Amino acid sequence: MDTAEKLSALGYQLLRPLLFSQDPERAHHIGMQIMDVLAAAPACLRPNRVEDPVQLLGLTFPNRVGVAAGLDKNASHIDGLAALGFGFLELGTVTPLAQPGNPKPRLFRLPEAQAIINRFGFNNDGLADFVANVQRSSIWQKRQALERGALVENTPPVLGLNIGKNASTPLEAATGDYLKGLARVWPLADYVAINVSSPNTAN
Repeated sequence: MDTAEKLSALGYQLLRPLLFSQDPERAHHIGMQIMDVLAAAPACLRPNRVEDPVQLLGLTFPNRVGVAAGLDKNASHIDGLAALGFGFLELGTVTPLAQPGNPKPRLFRLPEAQAIINRFGFNNDGLADFVANVQRSSIWQKRQALERGALVENTPPVLGLNIGKNASTPLEAATGDYLKGLARVWPLADYVAINVSSPNTAN
C-alpha cells in the first residue's frame, strides 16, 4: 500500500464514524462536499486514473469505470468526481422543472449488507440549474477544448446527461418533457440517456 492509499484508508477510518452518525442523506451531501474540497487541493486529491481507453459509439472512454446516474443529480460535483479518476460520468436524472422527490426519510442504510436503499424519487433542481452547472465545470470546458482540437492534459471523462419527466407530468404528455430535456442537454452531452422508468416514482 503506497502513501496515498494509506492516507485514503486513514481518512475513511476517521470520517466513517462521523458520517454514520448523520442521517444517510445528510451524510451523502457531506461526503460530496468533502470530495469537492479535496479535489480543489491537488496535494490532497490528484487524478490517479488508469488509462485503458475504450472506443464505443464513436466516443473514447479513458477507462471502463464510470459513475451511474443518481449520484450527482444536479451536475454540481463534476470536477470532484472526475478527480477520482473515472472514465465517464453520467449526471442526473434531471427533469424540466425542479421537483422535491419523495418525502424524507428516503435513503436507508443496510449495514449488515454494506448497502443502501434509495427511494429519492427524481429529486433535482431542474434543467436551468443543471445546464449552468455543467457549463461551469472545468471538465466540460476541457471537453469543449478537445473538440476544438486543443491539447488537454489528463483526458477528461466522457459526460453522459440523463433526462426524465416531471412527476406532475401525465404520461400522455411525457414526450414533451423528454423533448425539452433533450433540447437543453444535447449541445452539452457526449451522450444522452433517457430515464423512462423508475420504481421510486408514481408515474
